[in-house]
Amino acid sequence: MTSTADGSDNVLRLAPASGGAARRLVILLHGVGSSGADLMPLAQSWRQALPGTAFVAPDAPQPFDMGNGHQWFSIAGVTEENRPARVAAALPVLVEMIEAERLRAGVAPADVALAGFSQGSIMALHLAMTAPERCGAVLAFAGRIAAPVPAPDGAGRRPPVLMVGGAADSIMPPAVVQAAAAHLRSAGFAVEEHLLRGMPHTITAAGAQLGLSFLERVLPSA
Repeated sequence: MTSTADGSDNVLRLAPASGGAARRLVILLHGVGSSGADLMPLAQSWRQALPGTAFVAPDAPQPFDMGNGHQWFSIAGVTEENRPARVAAALPVLVEMIEAERLRAGVAPADVALAGFSQGSIMALHLAMTAPERCGAVLAFAGRIAAPVPAPDGAGRRPPVLMVGGAADSIMPPAVVQAAAAHLRSAGFAVEEHLLRGMPHTITAAGAQLGLSFLERVLPSA
């Protein structure tokens, strides 16, 4: 099992375990101060169960301005009031990256799943709310929404969403996970929600298994 990194764009890619062309694509979006490499073990743990799926783990485009690693948007001085504008400003770069990786893999938008952790989940959920046609599913570990937004226009498809939070998470406490799930449901999304007892701000083996089960259901023949 190998992964390859293109040094020009700081993206790690893992080919389908089947050895054939990708039928599905999972894009892993890391948290603030982290990197795509930190989520590759998740891809490796899912790969055999999803043999037709390619995995991509990019670095966020900005260097973390409060330490090492990368960020999708700055959290320096972030507030409930200014977070939505920061997320909205960061979204076009994410959309461009998703489209480039989708075309590279040769799959349809409905065959793309976004799996984010923390800040990566914020970005994935915001994309699902504002451009639902860009992906087929969203898996949000320790995530929240940046702010409530109007439901997508029309009766078009909304990607199913899995939210996995930790009952002991002090960074993304249960209340913000539950509020995000409630808003998404009110906007017409099918949301599966789990709060894992004793789990802090991390992805546990139990959370990873919930994520795999979700992907197996929403990405048939993956």
